[in-house]
Amino acid sequence: MLIVIAAGPAVAHGDGMPIGPDDLWHHWTFDPWIWVPLVIVHWLYGRGVLRLWAKAGWGRGISMARSGAFIGGELILVISLISPLDSLGETLFSAHMAQHTLLAAVAPPLLLAGFPGAAFPWALPRGFLTTAVRTGGVRWVARALSWILRPLPAAIVHGVAMWIWHAPVLFDAALESSLLHTLEHISFFGTGLLFWQSLALSSRSTAGVAFGIAAGFLTLIHSGFLSALITFARDPLYEWYLDRTATWGMGALEDQQFAGLLMGVPMGMVYLLACLALAARFLEPTRSSPELARTADVKRVLP
Repeated sequence: MLIVIAAGPAVAHGDGMPIGPDDLWHHWTFDPWIWVPLVIVHWLYGRGVLRLWAKAGWGRGISMARSGAFIGGELILVISLISPLDSLGETLFSAHMAQHTLLAAVAPPLLLAGFPGAAFPWALPRGFLTTAVRTGGVRWVARALSWILRPLPAAIVHGVAMWIWHAPVLFDAALESSLLHTLEHISFFGTGLLFWQSLALSSRSTAGVAFGIAAGFLTLIHSGFLSALITFARDPLYEWYLDRTATWGMGALEDQQFAGLLMGVPMGMVYLLACLALAARFLEPTRSSPELARTADVKRVLP
């Protein structure tokens, strides 16, 4: 359902005029394909957390901080897909890059930090998961995900999506096509979820942490290289923005340089912090964690 949220606003792309500063706040996106799934996910998560706390005790299993992180991830999706930032992406490449950064590197780790996999089962009817797990299709999907959720495969899939969609021909085509832009959003957000979940899973063992660090470092390096290619290009790479950025008092090349810096600095810092967090976990593999105790509480009271 979160993938549907990321895909929804693409229907608005490809038919808008350049947006100026005076007109920016008139361009909120109230597409039901965005806000309806977002409201449903919020309700399911809230229902699951409250039912878990009613059974295990207030703040146990999923802490207040983790539930706050999930809400923060939802707010990031609102900023990315409902606020004027989405429409501004048709006028400024830097705004489009900011949206991609939020979808791929900010919203996914915040959402996953909220332990949605522990909350959602509590929101579903009793016995629903048991019945679902017994079906062959669910088991096949689980086996497929077990491979792709390893750190290095997940990092490769995420990196391929990042490089493919920033190729000028495909990037411009996505701005002109609702279908392609839908696929672009799905790619960034979906592979972002896979990548960050793989890092979270890698922290459970010393050997896994090493692969997680390698995956995070690989992503940091190749995303930095892509950022440099965009930032230091001598000419504008994306034809779509050639005649649009003047409304904001900048040329297409200046806008492109700012976009490259957004990819290189904020996004790079997120990946760097992930590597440092995993490195700290690697150096202290036997450190006790209160969060592990709270996770054990979830297992003891599963619905």
